Amino acid sequence: MCDMFAGKIRPFCILFLVLGILSLVGCGSSLVPDTPKPVVTVFNGCQAYCSKVGVNGLARGVNKKLVESGYIVAEPKNLTNYKVETEIIYNTADEEAAKEIREIIGVGLLLSQEEMASGGVQVILGMDSVIPTFPTLTVEHYILVLNSTTKRGLAKDMKVDIDHGLTKKYPFYTPDNADRYYYETVVYYPPELEDVAAEVHATVDEGVMEPVEMLKDVVVVLGLEFSPRMSNRLGLDEEKPEVRIVISKTDFSLKVYDLMTAQLLGEYPVTVGKNPDLADKKEVGDNRTPEGTFKIVSIEDSSAWTYNGELAYGPWFLRLATPPWTGIGIHGTNEPEALGSPGSRGCIRMDNDDLLKLVTLVDVGTVVEIRH
Repeated sequence: MCDMFAGKIRPFCILFLVLGILSLVGCGSSLVPDTPKPVVTVFNGCQAYCSKVGVNGLARGVNKKLVESGYIVAEPKNLTNYKVETEIIYNTADEEAAKEIREIIGVGLLLSQEEMASGGVQVILGMDSVIPTFPTLTVEHYILVLNSTTKRGLAKDMKVDIDHGLTKKYPFYTPDNADRYYYETVVYYPPELEDVAAEVHATVDEGVMEPVEMLKDVVVVLGLEFSPRMSNRLGLDEEKPEVRIVISKTDFSLKVYDLMTAQLLGEYPVTVGKNPDLADKKEVGDNRTPEGTFKIVSIEDSSAWTYNGELAYGPWFLRLATPPWTGIGIHGTNEPEALGSPGSRGCIRMDNDDLLKLVTLVDVGTVVEIRH
């Protein structure tokens, strides 16, 4: 029939052919391909802990789950020894994928990061990822004591202090050193072991308790309260003044003021958004730093965060609430030579040593004013 009206009806024949093919693959099929999923890089953030609990291939096990869900994954890497909570770090453009990745893994703190390039998500596996990754693992609860100070033998000594009959119910792992300094002692615990954690916390008599879903064991990280010399060196034994941070984008400076006395407590060079106009942020991805008065909403350990394969964020990430933008913060850098110039995707970068000084002065809630 198509040959009878060549040149006139043939386009309709082609249309019928296309519709026929679509009917074979499903009428609801889209001719427009779905947005590609970001590439996921998985890091094992608790190598030593995995050895203690007798599991191997934590990162590869998570990679397998992601591949089965249609994600492209990079070669998994080992990173740290004792990260407690899993972190999922992503650009805001990949937020939906990050949420799906969390569902696949079963745990994870979602941390948006303006500095992350879109199309890539990083997963740093913590101790809380062991149980959902190995559901057939026999769950026996232990107590792990980690020393985050320079005081030798502290974890072993504290193990003896904690042991008031607890070892009859819950044995200890061999104490070890934490991966970083903890400014405050933390007792992490699975919710079902709150009573055990409370007993441990009462014995330690420092710091805070923090529940972590899916965590297998009670993990005690001894903070700098137990190292007076280190606390004194960092200025932690002094009462913190109430401070305000003022950042000047055109001067590339961060100043810290005591609100009570108006005294300048510190001034540090910074890097701001690399857009050369140094204007206020107007849209996602414009490489500008937002202007206004904001607050620190969390202080996060970023010592294991990577960018282009390098540890690029320094020891801490001071996350700011900068609506409508997310993922903006003050953090360290692996490019100190670029300080004093535009160079970030929107965050404020500092020298790592300067950041260590700053973090001793601020708290969640500290006001940060960013000026042009």
